[in-house]
Amino acid sequence: MAQTLTKFTRWQRTESQYLAADPEAVYSIVGNLSQTGSWMKSFDGFVVHDDQRGVGTKVDLLAPGKLFGPLHQKTAPAGSITRRNPAQRMVEFTQPQPGGEMVLRWQVDAADTGAILRFTVILRGPGTTAFKFSVANTLCEDFALACARLFKVIPSGAHRTVPVRVVISGGRGFLGRNLVAELVCRGLSVAVLTRRIEADFPADQYPWDGLHQGAWTSALSHAKFPVHLINLAGERVDKRNTEENIAKLTASRVRTTQTLAEAAAGLDTPLASWIQSSTTAIFGDGGEAEFTEDSPVPTGERALPEMTGVASAWEQAFHDAKVNAERSYVLRSSLVMHPDAPLLKPLTALVHTGLGGPMGDGRQWFSWIGLEDWLHLVRILLGLEETSLPVGLIHAAHPVPLRNTEVMAALRSNAGLPGLPTGTLLPKLGAAVLGSNARVALTGRKVSSRVLADAGFEFSQNDFAATLNGE
Repeated sequence: MAQTLTKFTRWQRTESQYLAADPEAVYSIVGNLSQTGSWMKSFDGFVVHDDQRGVGTKVDLLAPGKLFGPLHQKTAPAGSITRRNPAQRMVEFTQPQPGGEMVLRWQVDAADTGAILRFTVILRGPGTTAFKFSVANTLCEDFALACARLFKVIPSGAHRTVPVRVVISGGRGFLGRNLVAELVCRGLSVAVLTRRIEADFPADQYPWDGLHQGAWTSALSHAKFPVHLINLAGERVDKRNTEENIAKLTASRVRTTQTLAEAAAGLDTPLASWIQSSTTAIFGDGGEAEFTEDSPVPTGERALPEMTGVASAWEQAFHDAKVNAERSYVLRSSLVMHPDAPLLKPLTALVHTGLGGPMGDGRQWFSWIGLEDWLHLVRILLGLEETSLPVGLIHAAHPVPLRNTEVMAALRSNAGLPGLPTGTLLPKLGAAVLGSNARVALTGRKVSSRVLADAGFEFSQNDFAATLNGE
């Protein structure tokens, strides 16, 4: 009982990011809270009322959100710097909350010819649950991207650069944003092909529509650097299961792949590599079958059109193209897990309404991989790590898939809440209301990677529950 109550009165989340930079140079910016708003865009920064920035200094947090931000400014008392240790490269800010407090802590540690920046949010008091959803998680969103902005303002002599250019189509989604941040923070030159320019985005942005050749093709050429292409482009998959939506999902992937291939074909120098995204959902409703890179794509009733059909057409478009690259890969990703992973939002919402029990019969398989491991795998494919993998098809999947029952139990444990089983009717009704596809939750597949096992790839994120907390 005491442990359950603690989950409602204390909450903590830590995000971390490696930067190929001198730790002291990183802390010179991070330790000065008056500069925080220049690189962390999840809120509007701080107003520091003392240039000395010592312990006890009065600091006003400029909170995020159109609703919460003005309310906070009008009603919240000032916070203060409660800990500051330059020797340990740590600074901590505490904001009083009704019946408790919120603590924000930044810590810079030396690691592997660079630095690791850790950002921790701690909530204490009876308002923990409300503040967790209203502000705390928001402060952590896009932290990796914030670190990439930070990397950009570190003096050039204090960070490392790598003579490699990576172009990412679909670089503004969940995976794309985290991949951009990871590569920028490691000193690579990164460009994204995007339909909408985003302010303060820490990579070069080239407008494109995914259909026509244009000025964006110049991103694929570089006079001095090898250029790699990572194609993540495609419409959001969780749509109503209609023929029209399936056609849109397919076209958004097939046409962009063809457009990129046409541009690459005209290059004087071949791409160093082309990493083509796909999905392990290609195996549809897999039942109890086990799938590796050697498994055939299913046919018949197991081959769901919005999964198998879309992914098969996506991969076929890549295979049909004349890929002008020295190396090429098809990376079938399973569900990539992180506290901000899009899939977790509707599942977490169910848990907090008391309906976080097994979905359907709860036996459907859930294949997954932690975000850190997914990023590590992409770095290997780009040739940034000593490990090498054979060209061709690779599954980005943890070797131990879970049952839906286990996934929902981990979510309930994190929330400290019980949960009633949802059966099959409720997910279908919810999907109908939200315009999503219930089969995303009610079907599954047991996928692993023979290629990664043969190569001795070591997964650092093996505890699914810890991965949900960003640990």
